[in-house]
Amino acid sequence: MLPALAQTSPASDLDTIRVTGARGSYAAESVSIGGKEPVSILDVPNTVSVITQQRILDQNLVTMTDALAQVPGVYVTTWDGLIGQIRSRGYLLDVSYDGIPAWNSGQAQEFDLVVYEQVEVLRGPAGIFKGSGQPSGTANFIRKRAPGVFGATGAVSAGSWNNYRVEADVGAPLGFDGRLRGRFAGSYQERDFFVDRSHQEKVVAYGVLDFDISDRTLASAMVTYQDDRGDAMSMGLANYNLPGHPLHNRFLDVPRSTNQYPDWNLNVYETIEYAADLRHQFANRWVVRAKVTYRDQQKVFTDGYPTPGVGLNPVTGRFPSYNRRTNDGTTERTGTDLYASGPLALFGREHTLTVGHSYELYENVNTGISNVPYTGTPPGSGVVLEDAASVPRPNFVANNGGHTRTIQRGVYGQGRFEIVDGLTAVLGARVSDFNSKFRTIAPNPNPTAFANRGRESGVVTPYGGLVYYVQPNVSLYGSYSDIFIPQTSLQYDGGAGTALDPRVGKQFEVGVKGTFFDSGLNASLAAFRTRDVNRPFADPAHPGFFIPLGEVEVRGVDLEINGSPTQGIDLSFGYTFLETEHIQNQNANLIGQPIDTWEPEHTVKAFAKYTPGAPGWDRGWIAAGLQAQSLFVGGGVKGVREQPSYALLSLHGGYALSPTLAISASFNNLLDKVYYARVGGPNTYNTFGEPRNVTLTLRARY
Repeated sequence: MLPALAQTSPASDLDTIRVTGARGSYAAESVSIGGKEPVSILDVPNTVSVITQQRILDQNLVTMTDALAQVPGVYVTTWDGLIGQIRSRGYLLDVSYDGIPAWNSGQAQEFDLVVYEQVEVLRGPAGIFKGSGQPSGTANFIRKRAPGVFGATGAVSAGSWNNYRVEADVGAPLGFDGRLRGRFAGSYQERDFFVDRSHQEKVVAYGVLDFDISDRTLASAMVTYQDDRGDAMSMGLANYNLPGHPLHNRFLDVPRSTNQYPDWNLNVYETIEYAADLRHQFANRWVVRAKVTYRDQQKVFTDGYPTPGVGLNPVTGRFPSYNRRTNDGTTERTGTDLYASGPLALFGREHTLTVGHSYELYENVNTGISNVPYTGTPPGSGVVLEDAASVPRPNFVANNGGHTRTIQRGVYGQGRFEIVDGLTAVLGARVSDFNSKFRTIAPNPNPTAFANRGRESGVVTPYGGLVYYVQPNVSLYGSYSDIFIPQTSLQYDGGAGTALDPRVGKQFEVGVKGTFFDSGLNASLAAFRTRDVNRPFADPAHPGFFIPLGEVEVRGVDLEINGSPTQGIDLSFGYTFLETEHIQNQNANLIGQPIDTWEPEHTVKAFAKYTPGAPGWDRGWIAAGLQAQSLFVGGGVKGVREQPSYALLSLHGGYALSPTLAISASFNNLLDKVYYARVGGPNTYNTFGEPRNVTLTLRARY
C-alpha cells in the first residue's frame, strides 16, 4: 500500500509539532490526548488507542465510525447511515479536534477521514482539559498538515452497491524559501446501500496553510467543507407487534434489503469549519500555543416512519400508522484553547508544567413539526410494509422550534513531576464554569426569553496519576479522574422547573504498558471502575420532569497490542470486558441489573497484515481481520429480541503495480454472516449489519 503524504516541515524546532505514528506503522510514537504536548504512550496513566494513517489506508476506512469501530473498547451503533452513535465504557464517547473539545458531539455528523491524519482515543474521563463530558472518554481527530516537500496521492475506488469514490491529497512548499506550505485534500463519494432505495452523495474539501513566521513560530490556517446528502435512508426495521401472538416482539422475517421508509425521506448536512493555530517555542523549550475553531452545520431532515411503540401486525402485514416530521436547524460551535507548557526545575529534577484556558460556545437553532400522522388510504386501513415507499409527503408547516445556547470555560493545569528515578506523578485540576439556556422560537414569531437549563460556576475537577517504569520500556500506572456533567433535564419545583444537579462521579484505573521490538510494538493491559451519581429518571408524579436518583457502576478490563513484532508483520489486537450495574434506582427491580444493554460484555477486535520479504513478492501484502462480540440486547427484549454472539471476518490485500501505482481490495463480512448491528424498539432501529461486500481501490503517489 502506498503511504500517505509525509507530514514534515523544514528542519527546525517545529519538527515535533505534529503527533503521528511511525510512518507506515500501526504503533503510535506519541500522543497528545493525555496532555497538550506530545508524550510517549507509556507516560499517559490511562488507556490510549491510535488509528494511524496506515490503518486507515490498509482497511479502506473513510468515515469517523469506520475508524472508531476498529478501536478496542469502542462500540459503534448505527443511526441512519450518515450518523453513528459512538459508545465506550457504558456511555457516549466525546469528540475533540486537534485537542479542542466539542460539547454534545457524540451523535453529530462528522467530517470524512480524508481530512485527518490519525485518530487518538483516550478511555475514561478527560475533564481536566475539556470541562464537562461523558466518563467514557474522548476521540481526538488530528488534522492533516502541509508537507515540506512536494507530494501527491490520488485514489479511485469502486465497491458493492454502486459505491464509487474519488480522493485527492496534494501538498507542497508554496514560497518564502519553503516557509509557506500548503495542502489540499478532498473526496467525492456516491453510493447506494444494501437497503433498497437508500442513496448517499458526499463532497469533502480541506485546505491548510502552514507558515513559519520564524524558526520558532508557526502559524496555520485550515478550512474544511462537507456536503452530505442521504435519500430514503434506513433507520432500521420494526418488529412484530401483536400481544398474544407467537411472533410478538420478534424480529421481522424479511430480507436484509427491506426499507420501511418513504422515498421522500431526506437527510442533508452542510458543514463548514475554520480553524487557526499559532505556536511559539522559546529557547528555554517552553511552548505557547493558541488555537481557535469555528464550525457551522446546516441540517435539513424530513422523514416518515412507523409510529413509536407500535410495530408490524404479523397477521395483517400492516403498520397501524406512520408519523411524518421535518426539522431544519443550524448548529454553531466556537472553541478556543490557549496554553503554555514547558520544563520546570525543582529539587534537582526536571518536571513538566502545563497551564491553560479553554472556551466553548455551542448554539443550536431548529424549527420543525414533530408529527403529521398517516393511517393509510382509506384512513384507518394502515400501511402495508411493501407500500412504505409510497407513504405521501404532507405539506409541512413548522409548529415548534427551539434555541439552545451553551457556554463553558475553564482554566486548567497539569504537572508531570519526577519524584524519584522512574516514578512520575501526573497531577492536575480544572476550574470550570458552565451555562446552558433555552428559548422557544416557534410557532410564536416572537421568541421567548432564555430560560436556565443548567448553570455551574467554579467547579473543580481534579486528576491524579502515577507512572512507574519497572524497565525502560515497561511502565505500571494508576490514575484517578473526577466526573462532572451538568444536566439540562428539569426537576419539578412547582413552576417551570429547575435544572437537575450535575452528575458527578469518579474513575479509578490501573494498568501496565510496554513497548517492544525496538519500539515497534505497543502493548497495554488495564482494569477500571467508574461510579456515576445523580443520573436522571422520569418523575412518575410529574410527567415531563425528572429526579436525580440514579447511581451506577461500570467496571472492566482493556487489553491491546499494536505494531510490528518483526519485519513484514503488522498487527492490532484488542479485547474488552465490560460490566455495568445499577447501584441505586427508583425502580428497585433494576438494582443489580446492567445499565448499558447496547455494549456487549465481551469484544475482540483483531487485524494482522503480512508483507512478504522475498524478492518478487515484496510488492504485495495480505491482511485479515476479526471482530467478535458476545450477546447484546440493545433496545430489545431479553430472550426474545436480542443479538446473540457473533464473529465477522474480513480479508484485505494489495499489490504495487509500479513505484507510484498500487491496487488493493477489501472484503468485509467474508462469510456473509446475517446479524443485527443494532437492536432497537418496536417501530425502528432493528438494523441489519452489512452483508458481504468488496471494495477495489487504485491509488497513485507522486
